[in-house]
Amino acid sequence: MLSLAFLTLLIKAAAHAPIKIEMIKVPAGSYMMSPLDLGTQQFEADGTTVRPSVKVVFEKPFLLARTEITQEQFAAALGRNPSLHVKGDNVGNLPVENVCFYDAIEYCNALSKMENFPPRYTLERVTRGADGAITFAMVKDVGGAGYRLPTEAQWEYASRAGSTAGWSHGDDESLVGKFAWWKAESSGESKPVATKLPNAWGFHDMAGNVWEWCWNPESKVGGTQPMRGGSWFNCATCCRNTGRCVSEPTSREGTVGFRVARDVDLNTPDAHAKVQ
Repeated sequence: MLSLAFLTLLIKAAAHAPIKIEMIKVPAGSYMMSPLDLGTQQFEADGTTVRPSVKVVFEKPFLLARTEITQEQFAAALGRNPSLHVKGDNVGNLPVENVCFYDAIEYCNALSKMENFPPRYTLERVTRGADGAITFAMVKDVGGAGYRLPTEAQWEYASRAGSTAGWSHGDDESLVGKFAWWKAESSGESKPVATKLPNAWGFHDMAGNVWEWCWNPESKVGGTQPMRGGSWFNCATCCRNTGRCVSEPTSREGTVGFRVARDVDLNTPDAHAKVQ
């Protein structure tokens, strides 16, 4: 049986559908990216990176959502809300969570169709559980104008917003609570998006609130997928620009959500990061 909170959310979503996602244009440029090593955190206990960083260059700008995808936005596109945190008067603005990697991919395609863009992903050999959620799929990025997940390089570039410090605001841990919902601030639950200060480029909740699924083009079919940024459950160190973990694509946790990206120039091949 559907909960009253979810029914209210669906009615609200339907009344306002389609719900536009506010996107910010991320400029072309370069930065020093933390090293990627699947399955490990990218920092020591004191926050220093494990190995030297690498220079990443973006020859073209791209678009990234100002906030994490909310429960209202997710329900409007897919007609369901898997989130565990559904209490309060502002449920629609809570980040959607308890979503797996495949849920995020399905949302990207559904949002693309709602806005008359060709879907960015194809899904083959799809299997679903009793609840209709995908339990396996061969996912391929076919390019184009549709919505997608950001790559890890894009996510960290936008999170840093020009900063070389541990957090986008700097290295002062005492200020993390001004920008992030983390363990010491959250009272044990996710919070409505954009209720903390944004980073220098206008992005909210890049640190904390919920982990964010990213796209790893090198991942094997059915293999683990990366998440960035930390969550309401984690310590401040996990919410640094280098904060990272990986999980199975079917994994669902009340600490995990996502935000979407899209390419700016729709008339040329997609802009990809080059590692130098």
